[in-house]
Amino acid sequence: MSPELQALSAFAVATLVSFALTPLAAKLAFRVGAVAHVSERSLHDHDMPSLGGLAILAGLLVASLMFLPDSNESEGIIAGALVIALVGTLDDIFDLNPLLKLIGRFCGAAIPVHAGVVVDHFTLPFIDPVNLGDLAAPLTMLGIVAVINVVNLTDGADGLAAGVCFIGAATFAAIALSLERYSAGILAACTAGASLGFLFHNFHPATIFMGDAGSNLLGYLLACVAIQGVLKT
Repeated sequence: MSPELQALSAFAVATLVSFALTPLAAKLAFRVGAVAHVSERSLHDHDMPSLGGLAILAGLLVASLMFLPDSNESEGIIAGALVIALVGTLDDIFDLNPLLKLIGRFCGAAIPVHAGVVVDHFTLPFIDPVNLGDLAAPLTMLGIVAVINVVNLTDGADGLAAGVCFIGAATFAAIALSLERYSAGILAACTAGASLGFLFHNFHPATIFMGDAGSNLLGYLLACVAIQGVLKT
């Protein structure tokens, strides 16, 4: 099977799994108290379940296990995704202290960095490549956490974060595959599919929110794809 066909298959599997499990995630959210209550700042007029990120995670994991090539980098990215999703889930349920959430995000980001998903240099026009040296790992971790926070901040309206991440991941997949960065392309396809499957339930009027479990996870995955696929273009 060609890498392009693997990516399409991974996209389809992730979409189906995420779509099928999102209603179950909603039921679980009500059981464990992961609910977005109505407030003065709310756009919704009734309590909403907030664990859609678990369905996104499930879609990612199933598709990755089936189609993502084995490598230290891939294993590190998936392991970090589990940590990021766990921290987000705990926050959705217990409303964690902001400092504790930040520490959890850095812990999750450290796993793929340790596995080799690192920006070790950058280039500027008319200037030789600038090697980051010992700063490569901490700056990469900081970049991953920054993208996580950016996606988290976009999660304020029905379908917004999931839609943006679907478009971004699908675009990354096409670019990475064209550059023969196949692992990054397949991972991006998994991310796009998991986002789309959830998005069917998150269009206005949404029946579930992705919560921090979802927004943190998608931001983390987009950052890892961009680094692994060298997609600065």
